[in-house]
Formats: sequence, C-alpha cells, structure tokens
Amino acid sequence: RILLNIGGIANFTYLPAGVNSKKVFVTDTGPGNTLIDQTVFLYCHEYFDRDALRAGRGKVHDRLLESFKSNSFFSLPFPKTIGPELFNMEYVSRARKESNTESLSVDDLLATLTRFSAETVAESIKQVVGNKKFLIYVSGGGAHNPLLTKWIKELIGVSELHNTDELGIPGDAKEAILFAVLANETL
Repeated sequence: RILLNIGGIANFTYLPAGVNSKKVFVTDTGPGNTLIDQTVFLYCHEYFDRDALRAGRGKVHDRLLESFKSNSFFSLPFPKTIGPELFNMEYVSRARKESNTESLSVDDLLATLTRFSAETVAESIKQVVGNKKFLIYVSGGGAHNPLLTKWIKELIGVSELHNTDELGIPGDAKEAILFAVLANETL
C-alpha cells in the first residue's frame, strides 16, 4: 500500500507486503498544493483552485514544467524531506524567468503547476514500487482536486485512488490523528 498525502507538500508512506517494518518508510515527493494555492491567492485572491476550474481551462507549458522539475531535490534518494524553504513563489518566479514564460496566463500557470505536482508524485511512487501491484490511499486537500488526481492515476497507470476513509481514517484529518498518536506515544 501507498498512503499518499497531498497537502502543501506531497508525501507518502510506503507499506510493502509482508510484516517487515524495516522496509516501511515515509518520504516527501515535492509540492502538493502549496504552489497551486499560493498562485491562486496571489493572482486571484482565492485560497485554492476549487475543482481545478482554473487549471482545467489552462494548458500545460512543457518548458516551464521542465524548469520546475530541474531542481536537484528530485534526484535525491528516498526517504527525503522538503518544505516551503524550497517550494515557494520565488521558486515559481525563478522557473518562469529561466523558461521565458513570465507572460503565461494564470490558468496556464496553474495547469502547469498542477501537472508538476502530479508528475513528481507519480514518478516518486513508480520509482519505489516498480512493477509491483499496490493500492494507493489518498488524503489531504489534493485528494479533492479532480485534475490532480486524474493525472496521478493516468501517470501511475491505476484506475482508482482509494480514500483513507475506507481504512477508517478521515482523509482530511489524517495528519491531526498522526500528531495525536505521536503525542500519546511521547507521553
């Protein structure tokens, strides 16, 4: 199983078949919603791209996508971690400048950012699981983004992303539950 959390930063927990806890790990994959949300807020004064309406109207710009994916973070071995110290609006501005896409429409920028998150999630999962059969359980705000989840399914080659609700863990509360468990174990 892959427990995929698409929050600001996308990450997953890898739970291989069997009971060998030494093979379990958690890793960040790159941006989830953070760059999409920051862009929508900056240009549209909204908190997120509801139902991916803006990104859905846009067109993915390949040169900008390539520039987004050129960061050395994506070639680091697993497990790895990252946050807003890298994935912020400065990152977006630098990539737009490098790819000469500063005049791109907001919808095209959002489509490209959504594809960026989808590709980095899918590439990370495929790198870990290879050709093994697996189930993906998704949680976090990105689980509600129909374009993002559609692209992840297509890129990985699965017909369905399951929701962690099926495991008895509300997808929008998974991290809160995790921190409660960690606090309990600390005590």
